Amino acid sequence: MRVGILKACILAAATALLTGHAAASDVASLSPEKIRAPEQAVEFVVARQKSSYQQVLDLYRRTESENPGDVSFRLAQCKFIQRFAWTEDLEWADVAGKDLDACRTSLGKDYTADPEAALYLLEQRFGAEAVAYGEPLVAHSTNWSTAQRARLHAALSRGYAAVKNDTRAGQEAVLAVQLDPANDRLIDAMRYLARTGRTRDAGKMLAAAPVAKAPWQEAQRINTAAEVLPGTQANDELHRAQRAGLKIDAYTTARVLQHAGDSAGAEMVLAADTASRKFESPQNRQLRLEVAFDAGDAKAAADIIREQYEKTGKATQLAYAYAHLLGLSPALAARADLLPLAAGLLGTAAFFLAAPGLLLFPVHYRGTVRQRKGKVCAPLFARIGLRHAWWGLAVFSTVLYFVTIFRMGTAALSPTGSGVVRIDASSRIAISHLWALFFSGLGLAAVGRLLTLREWIGSGRWKLAWMLLPVAAYSIYRLLYLLARHNVQQGFPSNSWTVSLAHGALALGGIALALFVLSVLVPVIEELVFRGCLLGGLSRHISFGWANIVQAAIFAGMHEDKRYFIYLFVMGLIAGWLTRKTKGLSIPILLHAINNAIFVFGVAAA
Repeated sequence: MRVGILKACILAAATALLTGHAAASDVASLSPEKIRAPEQAVEFVVARQKSSYQQVLDLYRRTESENPGDVSFRLAQCKFIQRFAWTEDLEWADVAGKDLDACRTSLGKDYTADPEAALYLLEQRFGAEAVAYGEPLVAHSTNWSTAQRARLHAALSRGYAAVKNDTRAGQEAVLAVQLDPANDRLIDAMRYLARTGRTRDAGKMLAAAPVAKAPWQEAQRINTAAEVLPGTQANDELHRAQRAGLKIDAYTTARVLQHAGDSAGAEMVLAADTASRKFESPQNRQLRLEVAFDAGDAKAAADIIREQYEKTGKATQLAYAYAHLLGLSPALAARADLLPLAAGLLGTAAFFLAAPGLLLFPVHYRGTVRQRKGKVCAPLFARIGLRHAWWGLAVFSTVLYFVTIFRMGTAALSPTGSGVVRIDASSRIAISHLWALFFSGLGLAAVGRLLTLREWIGSGRWKLAWMLLPVAAYSIYRLLYLLARHNVQQGFPSNSWTVSLAHGALALGGIALALFVLSVLVPVIEELVFRGCLLGGLSRHISFGWANIVQAAIFAGMHEDKRYFIYLFVMGLIAGWLTRKTKGLSIPILLHAINNAIFVFGVAAA
């Protein structure tokens, strides 16, 4: 009771002093001539404010001396000083800064074992300093309250995030939210759980948290759910917020509806919110474009593309969107204001078709030099040369690229994208990839016929012991992966495109379709391109060693997954080596099929 009365007295005194009531009589000392100069009037107020600050500070100190051992007064004093020390436009802020340093030092010295004092001092530190101060507190926090331990782990999470240690920041955020579901580290905890494959736990954590009090905070949660959580969890959170009476902005609502597959509903929400268009961010404009495409509204998509082109003047950047619009409505794509984008699309197509020449021209030159020196190269396949290598690589890359953008393409209006992945995205990716494989097969059929049945099957003797190489490579990769699971920051997260392809095939036709696509079609076509066309053509002009390295590097690179690059490169080298040893493609195809089958069963079991 006594402490409460004293706090009330201090608060009343502070209010009176800082508002000037205690020094009202001093105003009479200001003459009309002094207030004519506003600088003197300002100096008068500043001097009285500093004097009032000092009087309240003295009151804190006297009250604390009368209540020895009561840490609450020392904490209140430090927080009081902090308000003035952190005020940038206060002329005597440096004085308050020195007072704050002294208050903190004495707090840490006199109340070393007090949880509230320790937490206050921790929460005033940042980055590595916060981590160094906070980590030793964990061992002493077993007897702290649940709320205090939640604050401790939240502060550590912020500290680790500041030093870019995402793994520890996420782990500490999870601990903080488990202790306090309303903790402000919820979003960081959700992202960490989703990044480590525990989306179910992330969804449960979101559902257990109370709805945020501010609409913008709840919108952040909903947007995060749309980005990282599967199914309808983002939609469920949106409804929960609306039932709580929060008004969620149109873009967040549309993002959730699109994620749930309701693109028509998302378009209606965005169409009704015309006021926000004046201050629309690139990310939100990206969302409008994606919603228009998904809803099949070619006119709306065309208008957004035109607006973006008028703002940036960059046709190549919008080639993806123009290609998708061309597939959606050729008539609208032929609008006069969009014709410059056709040049960007044609330029992109020309690049994909010509790009293999950047590699194969110097190879041809090197082959000519070797031939003049009398160094003869033994080609792997009798009728495969550099033009077939060019054709195989150009067809495969061009078809894969253009089928994807014609069916699913959009423009990169925002570096971060819209943050939306449709709930049926995996199925759409699988269908798109099936079309790409179909057209690739048509384009590569002529090259495939150049290989004899003997070259497809293989005519060389082979030994079962050779399979120890791919088995060893895969075992090392799995070992590194399992070890990396304990340190996600150094781990090997799955290739999102490949995983989505597997999930989509599983959703469309079960394990049979997934195996047919990934363990039959993909191995046959990719081995024909990389080991048949590319390795076969390169080996006619340069040594097999260099030819194998080049094709393996391109094979790994085209999978667009830098975390798996070394593993894919090694497997590409082994497949090339087996092609030479067996003088055919059947064993590399079998190796590729087994590797992909293991992957499919792993995805299905996850």
